[in-house]
Amino acid sequence: MSEEEQQNPNPMIFYIALDLQEEIILRLPLKSIRKFRTSVSKEWRSIIESKSFAERRSRMSLLQQSRLQILAAGGEVERRIESRFQGDEEVDVVYLHCDDVTRPSLTCDGLVCIPVPGWVNVLNPSTGDIIRFPSGPDPVTRRYSDLRNQMMDLCGKCCIFFPAFWAMGFGRDKVNGSFKVVRMFFDPHHYCEVLDINIGEWRRSVRAPPYVVDPRRKSACVNGSIYWLGEDLLKLLALDLHTLEFRDVPSPRYSTPFTFAEQLVNLDGRLAVATTATSPWRLEILTMDAQKEDGWALTYSIHLYSCLNLYTFTADVHFRPVAVSKQGNLFFHDNEKRLLKFYPSTNLIRCISKHTLVISPFIENWLPLLPPKTTTSRISIGPKFPLILLAAHVSFLVFRYYFVSSRS
Repeated sequence: MSEEEQQNPNPMIFYIALDLQEEIILRLPLKSIRKFRTSVSKEWRSIIESKSFAERRSRMSLLQQSRLQILAAGGEVERRIESRFQGDEEVDVVYLHCDDVTRPSLTCDGLVCIPVPGWVNVLNPSTGDIIRFPSGPDPVTRRYSDLRNQMMDLCGKCCIFFPAFWAMGFGRDKVNGSFKVVRMFFDPHHYCEVLDINIGEWRRSVRAPPYVVDPRRKSACVNGSIYWLGEDLLKLLALDLHTLEFRDVPSPRYSTPFTFAEQLVNLDGRLAVATTATSPWRLEILTMDAQKEDGWALTYSIHLYSCLNLYTFTADVHFRPVAVSKQGNLFFHDNEKRLLKFYPSTNLIRCISKHTLVISPFIENWLPLLPPKTTTSRISIGPKFPLILLAAHVSFLVFRYYFVSSRS
């Protein structure tokens, strides 16, 4: 036996090239790869945290995924009852467990942004990272505290409120790929601040928002721009995350202002406005043309009377689309933690869960969250994957590769 073989008792593992190692790790389950980051050699960790691996894993995940995955909040109530959700033939629910997970949040390309008093948290559920950015003093006045209470009395569960009554946004610059948090305030002067998570500092934009947007509803990021519903205006406000220039976007509503129940969402890569009409009671979803912002189309008009038995009152109920399955069925949820499924072929609506606080579609993203001057801690998604099972999985893949190679 050579000196090299004596130093390495397992020559098969020793001679696995880096590119082959990456091919093996690419094919592991999500929980296994997450375990790799903290439990294996620096060499394997460098592979997992490389940009090329993240891009390849994301592409492969989208191509091979046969079922939708939905990210949901795993608060104390959800932890006790999440095992009751048996899933659906087209969707799996992934629960996110961390502090403040039930607060209003924004998502983009697999990352989750949760603003809390004094901080802005950015989470990557795929890698298990959470980073916290200090938000500085909040410009809250007694006027906004009173207004919040009035709006809660008036609109009930239709409203969401970020800390300090900020109008918030979260998205990705389509030019350089960086994720940015945006916040706007309008009293006494309009101003906008932007946080690039790669830089870690709030910077005020040169241009101020041209008019007030509604901070009581979530924004949506599509194709490198964040969109907000205007407050009492028949238009939307958009911010290009690369140039930080504001622009007006024609509204799908041409005669009446938006109501509290209308919601902006990114629905499978397109900007969509979901509105609940009362006569008859139905959910309408309008999507913007992907090529031009002045074209809107009525994509869904869903009559809701078949699920009327689920609700005591319908006045304060609003719905948000989540995603469309490969079979063409629409998943959407309400503000009472119900997850529903609409079959366009039969106009049937089925409630598949009554206790799921949906955050967004779940998208794998292996982007390492390592901005400067921040504190990094850990979050968890569901139960830990046993290390012994991970080792067995890797050994099986290595054995299978060499077995097939020896026969070819």
